[in-house]
Amino acid sequence: MTAPRVGIIGVGEMGMPMLERMRGADLDVTFIARRAEVIAAATALGAQAVSDFADRDIVLICVYSDDQVRDIGPDVLARMSEGATLVNHTTCSPTTVEELAERAAARAVRFLDAALSGGPADIRAGRLTLLVGGESEALEHARAALASYSEPILPVGAVGDGQRVKLVNNALFGAQVALVAEAERLARGLGIDGVDALRAIQHCSADSRVLRTVLALGSSARMQELAGRFVEKDVAVVQRVADELGVSLGRLSPEPHRQADIEAIKQLKARYFRYIDTKDWAAFRTLFTDDCKHYLPQESAVPFMTNDDYFAMNEALLTPGVTTHHGHTPEITLLSDTEAEGIWAMHDYVQIEPPSGRVSIMGWGHYYETYRKCDDGEWRISSKRNERLRLDQVPWTLDAPAQ
Repeated sequence: MTAPRVGIIGVGEMGMPMLERMRGADLDVTFIARRAEVIAAATALGAQAVSDFADRDIVLICVYSDDQVRDIGPDVLARMSEGATLVNHTTCSPTTVEELAERAAARAVRFLDAALSGGPADIRAGRLTLLVGGESEALEHARAALASYSEPILPVGAVGDGQRVKLVNNALFGAQVALVAEAERLARGLGIDGVDALRAIQHCSADSRVLRTVLALGSSARMQELAGRFVEKDVAVVQRVADELGVSLGRLSPEPHRQADIEAIKQLKARYFRYIDTKDWAAFRTLFTDDCKHYLPQESAVPFMTNDDYFAMNEALLTPGVTTHHGHTPEITLLSDTEAEGIWAMHDYVQIEPPSGRVSIMGWGHYYETYRKCDDGEWRISSKRNERLRLDQVPWTLDAPAQ
């Protein structure tokens, strides 16, 4: 049987090692790319840069996102020959691949929805898992190319089913990544080294492939650094597709964890208001990270204060007076598992009498804050700025102090 002529678009972190494996199997490979360094690297492997895949038997799409598949897929198809096979490896919506398959059928081009599970190292080792949706005839036509970098190749149903199985996998994977990170944090909170605890747990009943991957990379933080954007992208696709289909992710959804964190930040801010108004300064101090920056108004002599100066200033100024602080309708954005930012509509009332003279004001504006989830699992304020949009002088109502 004649070796297939293969084309690939998307010669990136996943596509480049695929190209390398196919060239290692002595397959004739062409590619489409724009960046000079990518063209140079692929050409050095013996592949040829082209503008279309009209002479290719197999064409692989291995780009980053659903939007990119929708953008390039029709153009690639428009210049493919009848009888060729188009294979999509990009994680995307089942609807996207179903629509692309319909376009392919109209041009007498076979189509495979070949979602992948694994990373660049798995491709280089020839052990990438493919979850294939499509006709068996199309799979057999493409098998020689796919087998050069994939094992196992798992038929899972019709076009779209490869993506569906992949999305279930990604939902479970994302949930497991979050759980391993929480386990590492819990271990630190209990006073033991988080990574050492995970190393022991891999020999226990809670072992998992995700846990071993985290350990291979060094820590949950390192995994977030290296793979976090891919995990977040895939989980976002899962959530969007589930919403489109009206299917609940249940305990696999990241939302329960996110909502719990958002609620914890709301509780943190509620304690902030209560402690400052009841002058519970010992409890107030526990609400902030050790390195918190308290940004001051522009007219202040310094742009911000560290905790010690800020606590001392508040205690001296506010203890003899009366304050009420209200925060409303927060906009809280979780930036990662351990970082967040928030904006609170605020209203405050302050009557104090420092040595510089009476202050009796009522203000409206916003708090701008950042938050950090610390090793003990508690969210704390890591920076804070209060910007009033309106400040009214109000009549003094407090009784004169007793002589």
